Amino acid sequence: MAKGSLYIGLMSGTSLDGVDAVIIDGSATKLLSQTYLPYTHDLKEQLRTLSQTGQTSLENLATIDVQVAHVFADAVHALLESSNTRATQISVIGSHGQTVFHKGGKYSMQIGHGSIIAERTGIAVVNDFRMNDIAASGQGAPLTPAYHQHLLGNKDGVVINLGGIANLTQISKSIVTGFDTGPANTLLDNWIKKCKQLDYDRDGIWARSGFISDDLLSALLADSYFKKPSPKSTGPEYFNLEWLNSYLTGTETDADVQRTLVELTAMSISKHIPKNTNVYLCGGGVHNLFLAERLAYLNPHSEMMTTDDLGMPVDYVEAAAFAFFAQQTLKGKTSSLPLVTGAKGARILGAIYAAQ
Repeated sequence: MAKGSLYIGLMSGTSLDGVDAVIIDGSATKLLSQTYLPYTHDLKEQLRTLSQTGQTSLENLATIDVQVAHVFADAVHALLESSNTRATQISVIGSHGQTVFHKGGKYSMQIGHGSIIAERTGIAVVNDFRMNDIAASGQGAPLTPAYHQHLLGNKDGVVINLGGIANLTQISKSIVTGFDTGPANTLLDNWIKKCKQLDYDRDGIWARSGFISDDLLSALLADSYFKKPSPKSTGPEYFNLEWLNSYLTGTETDADVQRTLVELTAMSISKHIPKNTNVYLCGGGVHNLFLAERLAYLNPHSEMMTTDDLGMPVDYVEAAAFAFFAQQTLKGKTSSLPLVTGAKGARILGAIYAAQ
């Protein structure tokens, strides 16, 4: 089944922007090439509706599944062309797919069918990574702590992925723990989309113009999710505008809500960062300069860095992770961490779609 010594990783997160695609080497720590393929506006809106409401028909779900798979395959072709790489040089593609439903411990659905990607690229595909862990009574998320451990090597530290949802990995004396801390970009993006018809708050400028609503912040932080012990995972099915609106009184200004959401993210993460540790940020939220500033301010005794300092660009850590997981799957090795997900044991993750 294996062809070459290189690996492709494909990732689309809860921000629903598009597909990150990377080529990594056999060590799974060196990024050789990368590209990004955005979703069309119409597909993005369909995915937003599907993931946040769950309301659709089986025919519509199937149609979107196929559409997403073709975007993922297009991303592979774009990556191979831009890097002057042949398909025969790639051993396997690890495709996370697009999450449209996640309920930790119960079920997790990622669309973008692996068979279509394998057929169109001529490269074997591993996808549907989460359900093996869930079948073993795990949360199915977060999975990336296993890759964060691989990326850090023998170093201790904390890795924080600022995606739509924030997840935190702590590595101390080879013991790895991790969980979803709560929202990162998903509420910020959805609120500015609602109020200003923008996809995101560039550099956090709009949030910076507002003031923290102490009453709102206290109410949000009192939500039951933040009190749950790990293992735990969440998604935009929970942290969405409906959730936020249930806490609003109508007296807040729009900018103050955005400012308060930044503080919610920063505080819900920071409460889990131990003092005097090296912290590595990654994910799209790193580009929200105001959010990064707040994390640094709330953790004055820790060194705040990014995964760029580990040799892996912040925007492509998750895509690289799923290339690594696919590599592990082909080798018959486990990728899940029971201490993180709560599963009964470590599991080999994913389903393999062979290329013809």
